[in-house]
Amino acid sequence: MELEPEGIVPPDTDQQAGRDAVVVRIEAMLEEERYEDALAAIDEAVAKGEGNQLDLNFLAGDAHLAVGNAVEAERRFRAVLAQDPDCASSRCWFAMALYLQWRFAEAERAAAAARELPDAIPDSHVVQGLLLERRGDFAAADACFDLAAATAPEKYPKPHRFTRAEFDREVRKAARKLPRQFRQCLHRVPVVVQDLPHESLVADGGKADLAPDILGLFDGVSLPETAELAGLQTRPNTIYLFQRNLERLAQDEADLVEQIRITLWHELGHYLGFEEEDMDDLGLA
Repeated sequence: MELEPEGIVPPDTDQQAGRDAVVVRIEAMLEEERYEDALAAIDEAVAKGEGNQLDLNFLAGDAHLAVGNAVEAERRFRAVLAQDPDCASSRCWFAMALYLQWRFAEAERAAAAARELPDAIPDSHVVQGLLLERRGDFAAADACFDLAAATAPEKYPKPHRFTRAEFDREVRKAARKLPRQFRQCLHRVPVVVQDLPHESLVADGGKADLAPDILGLFDGVSLPETAELAGLQTRPNTIYLFQRNLERLAQDEADLVEQIRITLWHELGHYLGFEEEDMDDLGLA
């Protein structure tokens, strides 16, 4: 289940949000996932006084969310809402930016405001579902995800749910499929399945290091650093897989099985000390 702002699509009666060539060009960059290019183009347009400033602020918030900069995304969406408080997309993604900063109480208020708008977007139901998950109300969360799936099925398929026993079985299958040279390494680090990441996992008590919708995590000291950091480690090495986050990401059961494999192998790669770009070459992607 992918959460990604699609850009402002203003109603015909909205005089503030005019569409011009600059905005259209930046929207195309975002569609192509050229987020850094889009941010550079926004800065250039602002410096030159080009483009609609309301749209540019929204698109900057969109791009900052995509690259994981929730703090700046929040600032941009606040700027839009200061001028256009009824912008349904900005209300929704403002709530998402707060959620990604672990500011759940504020995010709940923002999500409620987004869903109350007459033109509320389906994404707002997903954000509300994320927040209900954090409360542990999985039944109510699934009702929100189902509503989003009914409204926008191509973007938000209904999550496929495994029991914990079924999920654990797929983790074991994924472990058995590891390339032979890495299979034994998995015996050195336990794999723990949790519904969602707990705030206690965030390093040094700071919430900027870990997003609440993360799929998996290696927590500990990587194998190459073990000797260098001996005696400094405070927690045992552990690979975490977050079941509900993975279930929301997947398109169907087969995709969920594949995402479990990808995430397990990826986090094992972090334990082994591999860089992101190395994992493909080593068969860990």
